[in-house]
Amino acid sequence: MSDKIYRYNLDFEGTADNTASSKAKEDANTIFIKKGYKNLITNNFYIKNIIIRKIINILLGIVAIIRIKTGGYVTVNFPFNTAEKKVIFGFLYKIKKIKNIKIIVLIHDLESLRKNKIDSIDNNKEIDFLVKTDIIIAHNRRMIDWLVSKGISESKIVDLEIFDYLGNFLPSGGEYDGNIIIAGNLDFKKVKYLLQIEKIKNVKFNLYGPNISQDMLERGNANYFGSFSPDEVPEVIKGMFGLVWDSDSLKGGDGIFGEYQRYNNPHKASLYLASEFPIIMWSDAALASFIDKNNLGFVVDSLKQLPEKIDSISESDYMQMKKNTQQFGEKIRSGYFLSEALKKAENILEENK
Repeated sequence: MSDKIYRYNLDFEGTADNTASSKAKEDANTIFIKKGYKNLITNNFYIKNIIIRKIINILLGIVAIIRIKTGGYVTVNFPFNTAEKKVIFGFLYKIKKIKNIKIIVLIHDLESLRKNKIDSIDNNKEIDFLVKTDIIIAHNRRMIDWLVSKGISESKIVDLEIFDYLGNFLPSGGEYDGNIIIAGNLDFKKVKYLLQIEKIKNVKFNLYGPNISQDMLERGNANYFGSFSPDEVPEVIKGMFGLVWDSDSLKGGDGIFGEYQRYNNPHKASLYLASEFPIIMWSDAALASFIDKNNLGFVVDSLKQLPEKIDSISESDYMQMKKNTQQFGEKIRSGYFLSEALKKAENILEENK
């Protein structure tokens, strides 16, 4: 019998939409392909009639799954945000046992964690899906512990550590100027803490992203530089530190998105590190220990601590942080972390044969 491994990537993402979410999944698909996983679906089939388009996309997915050879490994981005994807992946599970298919899932988000749905139907569906997979690549140790608490075997979970952020861009790097970068969606509904940044004295914020309000443009300690695509941002952002802060207030962890930072790896952290900027993050965020351990910036309980904390960092301290971010930035831009996680996933599958 042949020991050849047949590798497939069930890519059903469609065309890019210039968001961080699409960037993360596109980068994952690129890494999967680089590691020998052949795309089963390259793009959504597009026609104007929505119903017909959905039916055709489902048929394309089913045909793609039928083509998977016995014993094949299949990589999948999770969660599925369309009805077509749910049907297609449901079909994948129906033939999983018949063809002895091994499914490797990369978690991008867990809605049950993000929306605090403790015992909801959606939560149960997520867990039911993940239980049926063979390998789960989770964000970090905190997320792994949460999955284990929901009955998923730790032996089939791999720690990603941090998301990659692919690109051949020239990193803009950091400057010892005390300015803080905020890059991403600037809609107050998503980043309510922006309403309060004027309370932070002697700190300037450089803002980049869509949906900024006129009120924000008129704030004295904020400079707005425009909105850019995920591939453009690393070359245009300027400042000393990149801020990763999803709290509703200046205090860390407030609100749904703030609480979610206890478990997830924000893709924004990868953007900053890929651009070779040290990071500022909430002290109880899941990624905080990664930032601390590798001296890639600093963590705080509240943004009110920024002036004192920044003043305490000497230029030599900052240059050491920059040196560390350069080393990690190179890894993140090259796809190192998902590549390593995928290697561990395959080793587990081979050991369990």
